Amino acid sequence: MKFVQVRVKMKKMVFTKNGTGVRMLNTVRNFIHENNMINEGDRIVIGVSGGADSVCLFHVLHKLSFMYHLTLFVVHVNHGIRGEEAEEDEAYVKQLCLNNNVSYTCVKADVPAIAKNFGLSEEEAGRKVRYETFNECFLKNKCNKIAIAHNKNDNAETILFHLFRGSGIKGLKGIPAVRGNIIRPLLCMSRDEIEQYLEENGISYQTDRTNLIQDYTRNKIRHTIISFAKEEINPKVIEHIVSASEKLTEIDGYLEKNIKIAYEKAVCYETNQEAYEINIDKLRQEDLVIQKGIIRKILEQLAGQLKDVEALHIGLILELSDKPVGKSINLPYGILASKGYHSITLKCNTIYKQQEDFTNKRPADQFGEQRLNIPGDTLIPGTNQIIHTKLINYKKNMIIPRNGCTKWFDYDKIKNTVLIRTRKEGDYIQIDSAGSRKKIKALFIDEKIPREKRDLLPLLADGAHIMWVTGGRMSEAYKVSEETKVILEINLDGGK
Repeated sequence: MKFVQVRVKMKKMVFTKNGTGVRMLNTVRNFIHENNMINEGDRIVIGVSGGADSVCLFHVLHKLSFMYHLTLFVVHVNHGIRGEEAEEDEAYVKQLCLNNNVSYTCVKADVPAIAKNFGLSEEEAGRKVRYETFNECFLKNKCNKIAIAHNKNDNAETILFHLFRGSGIKGLKGIPAVRGNIIRPLLCMSRDEIEQYLEENGISYQTDRTNLIQDYTRNKIRHTIISFAKEEINPKVIEHIVSASEKLTEIDGYLEKNIKIAYEKAVCYETNQEAYEINIDKLRQEDLVIQKGIIRKILEQLAGQLKDVEALHIGLILELSDKPVGKSINLPYGILASKGYHSITLKCNTIYKQQEDFTNKRPADQFGEQRLNIPGDTLIPGTNQIIHTKLINYKKNMIIPRNGCTKWFDYDKIKNTVLIRTRKEGDYIQIDSAGSRKKIKALFIDEKIPREKRDLLPLLADGAHIMWVTGGRMSEAYKVSEETKVILEINLDGGK
């Protein structure tokens, strides 16, 4: 990547003229001050796509740079999705920076290929590439802030997205104004206000047609759900959604204080085992909302995030308090929860490490033996096939899929972290309800699987017990019955 840096001569500027533009600048400046976003002499990376939001952010920070003596570094990522339009966006951003004597970096990435190779949506792959590029520029130029152009509409869309996914209070708090070194100065402005500011000031910007189509989930929320709500229910829907999230933020702050107090009473960290031990009696003394908060706090400390942790997982952990000693459950991020005599222990059953520098590695290099994301999507090592998983509460008379690529497993019968791997010495599969076993080697011979393919065939493994020979035989030990409470649905490549 080539970085071009131009130093800007600073001048003092005070916003005193009348007009919508000045009012907006003052609103943003007050928002920045309230959230302690910017300090004198900051060095800031700005993500600029060329769209209205990021162009507005560029102009606002460029004006404020004279007041705060800022040094700005623009980063633009060409996602390799829109052909000539993407090239035009890149050229626009480059010229914008040259016209204003601001340092810029333009990076090209084949986001569709990255998404395909690593089992990600194009949205997620694009976001990862952008933030990797932001961080590279951040480190190279010794910056201390990264500015992102999220606005009120983005916040409302994020809140609804989390709501529909079943998120708790934390997800419904929306996008934070400040998180670490990332700042969002336009979070106080709506998209209409941003476009009005640009129009009144004669500032051009690029239009990304992918924001207008409904192939992406957020676009569906934006153009269908929010659009309908604004037209048919209340034109101030954005403001009300964001206002509700602010109230939830206050409530969450209060809960966090009480969760911390209860956590210190009920939880003990075992350094030698790198495990968290929860005293069941002390846990039960707390209200249910505090109990759930304690569990989430531990899971976040073990995994570093809560993205794939759902309410169902929290409930399963709490139910362990009434289970027999030795009962355990498999959780996202390779975490194992197990029942002791008077406690519940949570620890990482396998080493879980997110691969941040995924753009430079092939799937086989990155994964090898891979933990199955439950729920979520997992790329089968060394292939372009993806396994999709979800958890389902079992109800009487549910129809079990008879598709060779979709299988249902009794989730409570799984003892270890589920791995996707090839065969190992000692692997076996249960072949009938009586508990009879067969070695995987013998199974492969009986089913006439060619010798050269036996060491390449992906298996889903619960320890040495093979749950499923992908696309083929499933172990009888995990079959769903009337006693099943939670179903683990595993789907290979969407069942195609």
